[in-house]
Amino acid sequence: MTSLTIGGIVSGLDTKSIVDKLVSVQGNSQTLLKNRQIEQNSAVSAYSSMLSSIGSLVTQMSSLANTSSWATTSATSSSSSVTATATGSVANSLTFDVTSVASAQSLISNGSVNSLAATVASGSTITLDKNGTSTSINVGTGSLSEVVSAINSANAGVTASAVQTSPGTYRLQVASTTTGEASQFTLSGLSGFPGAGAQMNVLAEGTDAEISIGGSGSNAYTVTSATNTFTDVAQGLSFTVGKVEAGVTVGSSVDTTKVTDQVSGVVTNINNLLSSIATNTAWDPATKKGGPLLGDSTVRALQQQILSTVAGMNTPGLTVTSGGQVTFDKATFDTAFKSDPTGTMAAYGASSSFSGVSASATYTRATAATQAGDYPINVTSLAKAEQWQVIPPGTGVVGRTVALLRGSSTIKYDAAPGDDAAAVAAKLNTMLAQSGMGITAAADVSGNLTFTSTNPGSAGAFDVEFTETATGSAVSGATVSQTAEGADIKGTINGIEATGIGNILTVPPASEDPAAGLSITVNSNTTGLIGDLTYKPGLAQQLGSLFSQMSDSQTGTLVQAQTTAKTQVKDLQTQIDAWTDRLAAYRTTVTAKFTAMESSLSALKAQQSSLASFFNSSSSSSSS
Repeated sequence: MTSLTIGGIVSGLDTKSIVDKLVSVQGNSQTLLKNRQIEQNSAVSAYSSMLSSIGSLVTQMSSLANTSSWATTSATSSSSSVTATATGSVANSLTFDVTSVASAQSLISNGSVNSLAATVASGSTITLDKNGTSTSINVGTGSLSEVVSAINSANAGVTASAVQTSPGTYRLQVASTTTGEASQFTLSGLSGFPGAGAQMNVLAEGTDAEISIGGSGSNAYTVTSATNTFTDVAQGLSFTVGKVEAGVTVGSSVDTTKVTDQVSGVVTNINNLLSSIATNTAWDPATKKGGPLLGDSTVRALQQQILSTVAGMNTPGLTVTSGGQVTFDKATFDTAFKSDPTGTMAAYGASSSFSGVSASATYTRATAATQAGDYPINVTSLAKAEQWQVIPPGTGVVGRTVALLRGSSTIKYDAAPGDDAAAVAAKLNTMLAQSGMGITAAADVSGNLTFTSTNPGSAGAFDVEFTETATGSAVSGATVSQTAEGADIKGTINGIEATGIGNILTVPPASEDPAAGLSITVNSNTTGLIGDLTYKPGLAQQLGSLFSQMSDSQTGTLVQAQTTAKTQVKDLQTQIDAWTDRLAAYRTTVTAKFTAMESSLSALKAQQSSLASFFNSSSSSSSS
């Protein structure tokens, strides 16, 4: 049942207005809470904006600190058919003649057949020999279409196609997927093509690209490449040739444009963050109002840390203004880099020094959590390179096959008449260099072969097989043994157990130690305490560490300050909601009282009216 309220009908008072004012007075406390909530929401927004800026700066600082990827040189070429790329940080130049370009081996059948279903292989398999590796390919019934499909499915480094030279006339063409002398191959087992002699003829010879340096001088020399790309013939320069031509000059010059643009972008974002801090913590005397983070010690501390870090590092090109901003002078940076590229990179990235005897250790990489300091290095186990030895029987290596296997890669060489161990090692080294397997071969005076991984560590493991070429069986009387197992280095940095990969030790990034995330390359012949490495982070590394600490999702002080502000917003909302209920109840109570008052006044007025009527009636009777 709806209660009846009377709004000053009897009293003549504006009781609704009176009630509203009474409730409004009581609601002042709620209004104050709402104002405080608005302020805290503004603080949450300010924190969010700054954390977004800091997140971008963390990424930028990580990139800038990785000085090994700085692009500080540009390349030029005098020929439109030669493209050059510059790497490193030094200027260089090279003039040469292109005497040949790389080509891929290609074979064509010496005869043709009249359909794709024609049989071109007498047996169920054909054999592909390439780079000392023999691959048996199952070709089913031996039809031309099956041979093409089988070769392409073998993934053996060649592709095949059935070429229709005229209606009803087909030839088989097979080409290497790579270029250079190493692309040469042979196919056997294809006896179905008519004609005498070899069933597959050379259509194009696999050759290396070659350049000649020094012209016709007595000291001229040549350089070859399995592809048309030559890398580091001149330090910091690589180039790709396109045709035979003379008098080509490629060069590189120091060009810091890309790096200075990168630094400028970082400085712009730092200044935007500093401006945001200044605005959010400022007091406006005209409006008598402060920013949403006025008096916030966390953001003020961040502002001071940024400015003091930049001012104290003396980084080339960077200065701090009296107005609390960072400036970058490209000309100053360029001059410093050209005179001392290593020192300039260290000022932005990081550097290290080592004090020890009969050993060395150098900084490889670090994370934002890695702190500057002196860290003792203790080696408990040295890195070892995998090594195998083959001791042939007295009959030597002729007629035998040496196979080196690493993962899915295999290199084989069949020792030919006249080959000794030294010749086998030389041929294998050529094949290994072209394959990039990371193994070297050597022969001693006794005719024994030794194979060694070029890099130490367990990742360099490989296997060796020494078999009879004709039968594939192990060579009787030969010894094939692993003389050293590939092993990773083991040890500690600053007393923390480090992870070893090859000869690199790394402190786990999750460690609570100041050296967390530090990786160092160790060269030592002894175990035990080999010395101390002094790690010094540069500007980008230090600022990256500062920003990461401030924005860490779990422990970041700026994140915690934002979380506190969010919590206060929720708490204030709870209090505001409680006041809403309280004021509604108060309104109901006050309204009821005024309603009761009006009812009482109405009753009194009725009584007054009755009495007045009574007395008026009595007076009239008396007069009569």
